Amino acid sequence: MRKFILPVLLCFIFINPATANDEIKSLLKTLDKALKYKLDYAEQKQEQIDSLKIELKLHHKIRKKVQIAELLCFAYSSFQKDSALTYAIHMNELAQESGDRELIIEAKLDYARILSSMGFFKEALSIVNPIQHELLSPKLKVEYFLGQATIYNHQKNFASNEIESRKNDLIEQTYRDSLLQCAEVPSNIRAFTIAPILLHKKKYNDAIHMLDSAYLSYPQYSRNAGILAYSLASAYQGKGDSKNAVRYFTISAISDVINGTRENRSLRILAKLIFESGDIDRAYAYMKNAMEDAILCNARINTIEASDMYLFIDKAFQEKEKRKFVIISSLLSSLCLVCILLFILFTQLKKQKKKVEQANKSLSYHLDEIQNINSALADSSKIKEEYVGLYMEQYTNYITQIDSFKKRALKIAKSEDINKVVSFLKSSLNTEGDLAEFYNNFDKAILNLFPNFVADFNALLSPENAIIPGTGKLLTPELRIFALIRLGITDSVKIAHFLQYSLSTIYNYRSKMRSKAIGDRNSFEERVGRIGQ
Repeated sequence: MRKFILPVLLCFIFINPATANDEIKSLLKTLDKALKYKLDYAEQKQEQIDSLKIELKLHHKIRKKVQIAELLCFAYSSFQKDSALTYAIHMNELAQESGDRELIIEAKLDYARILSSMGFFKEALSIVNPIQHELLSPKLKVEYFLGQATIYNHQKNFASNEIESRKNDLIEQTYRDSLLQCAEVPSNIRAFTIAPILLHKKKYNDAIHMLDSAYLSYPQYSRNAGILAYSLASAYQGKGDSKNAVRYFTISAISDVINGTRENRSLRILAKLIFESGDIDRAYAYMKNAMEDAILCNARINTIEASDMYLFIDKAFQEKEKRKFVIISSLLSSLCLVCILLFILFTQLKKQKKKVEQANKSLSYHLDEIQNINSALADSSKIKEEYVGLYMEQYTNYITQIDSFKKRALKIAKSEDINKVVSFLKSSLNTEGDLAEFYNNFDKAILNLFPNFVADFNALLSPENAIIPGTGKLLTPELRIFALIRLGITDSVKIAHFLQYSLSTIYNYRSKMRSKAIGDRNSFEERVGRIGQ
């Protein structure tokens, strides 16, 4: 899986727009992604180192062992200073064992370089100063002058006062001038050695011209490309071209991460530039990574350089986080207030809902009452209609009979035969038959209004006291009395007059029926009044 990380990151660059701002954004995203896989790259680096260690054990030739020890020293120099120092010492021991003067001096120069990068300046100078550079080969002269310039550059940056800093700067410049006079500088390392001198002399355009062609000759994000990108970024920074400076510092930082380099000065400078642009979160993340790497690398110089800037960025980051916390706290407080208001509103709505429900219940109750009243009114209207029909028919029959009786009586009276008149009156007036016909019509009207009247009435009585009309009879006297009560006529006097019964008969019938009723006897007649509803 880790083998595919680098190609993916490279593709990430090429598929993005080529405009300056878009390219920088794309490069920063690539760096962010690379930092996520930092541990994987470190593991790859460790695997490479482990393979060199195995190779060192397998070889028996001194020269080859010195070369492998030098590779290990170089690999560890930007990864873990303590281990780099261990292999620098081992390389010196192997070089001494070989007896080869060139190898011995080269080993000493590498040893001094490692000591200098760890902040041991005096120890480094004590190794380099005794070397007589006049007697060195062209290649070693370049290494010697470059080593001396590097040591004094480190001392200059960590001088305790301005005088010491200026003194070290002059000595550094002397060695850089000596380096320029070395015509034997190999073309493949010329950009690495000469460009820093041009930068020191503020000849930025010359340095960019030299570095740019050398940079393009190496694979993108290779270790050498990353070193040259750092120098290019420094040149553009010196010119005041901030966009290109950020661009090449980012490329250099990506190279450092991909190659497992923990001595990542590019990332520290980039963090400062990003911080100045206002991107505090990203600057904090970069500086935090740089500090972690410096500690793991045990690079005293890098740690000191990074610590001051880290503290400054960390302070800004913490202030930003505090402001964010204040904003979040304010938002949470507002949210809590809104929740309280919503709770109050919910409580009020719940109370209103209860009131509405109570009102609905009351309304439903009144509606039921109105329906009952309407039903009673409809029932009453129906009863009245039946009453009117019954009595209109009955009165019409009586009027017709009276008119017929009148005509016949007058006709007989004209004959002046008293006997015939008496005989006619006796034969024509049949009040008992008329009364029976009236009862029969009344019974029909009641059963027309309440077809189940007899059954409903008997349901109010105990089974053994049920009233069953005889054959050919519709209602019994008791049933007629309670039929009138169902019609709303409850006065016993009116009932007695209507049915041509004595008042005592009516009382007896009513009292007897109450005694035969099921349930509450006092409510018997009230229940009769609801028959058919």
